[in-house]
Amino acid sequence: MAGVGHCYLVIHVSGFFLVDTGSPGHFQSIARRIHSHGLDLRNLQFIFLTHTHYDHAGNAFLLKEASGAPIIVHESESDMLKQGTHPVPNGTNLVFKIISFLGQRFSKSHASFKAANPDIVFQTAYSAKDLGAEALIVHTPGHTLGSSSLIFEGNLFAGDSLFNAAGMVWPPFANDEARLLETWKYFDTLPITTCYPAHGKRMGKEVLTKALKKRGQKGRVKLNRAKLRGQSHGRLPTDLEM
Repeated sequence: MAGVGHCYLVIHVSGFFLVDTGSPGHFQSIARRIHSHGLDLRNLQFIFLTHTHYDHAGNAFLLKEASGAPIIVHESESDMLKQGTHPVPNGTNLVFKIISFLGQRFSKSHASFKAANPDIVFQTAYSAKDLGAEALIVHTPGHTLGSSSLIFEGNLFAGDSLFNAAGMVWPPFANDEARLLETWKYFDTLPITTCYPAHGKRMGKEVLTKALKKRGQKGRVKLNRAKLRGQSHGRLPTDLEM
């Protein structure tokens, strides 16, 4: 943990890199963790930001300054990284919609972090092979417009496109749930075994597949309800209620 979410240090045979940088104020703890593995921060291959919310980009500037490693981010979020701010996202259920409403209006400081300049921006996908890692970075929007994920050796680092805490897998925040669902469908086609969300524990791909199937069933029920409303002004049958 590096604040309210995870910052992943990925160590492999030819080097190491970071996925996200945690909340502001955790630079020293991240640096100590890297050094605890006998690694020199100056050899960091790259810093990949899944998106630019404060709890993901919070230490990007300091880590880049200390390591000289390039920062990779989707082009739609590069300006927010340069400005050091990203609006609070929308909630996906009643509780988090209220939290989002309050955050957007009364706690805007939580959207801020120390600004940093991106070094590599991409649109659809980016291969980190030239940086020394056989990792593929792909645009996976929904949580935010520029949300992206990293695929490496059968592992998916999905940022906030996945969640695994408090009994939830569907993220509690997302600006575009329809696009997030398409992202999930894409995840389900990948040759991966383990998913690493930014919040909560890692999980097997089967957890995602099960949650996606459940999500699809909910979508079909909603579609059937909409069709029935168009056919009748009466109350829907009990077996279609959720």
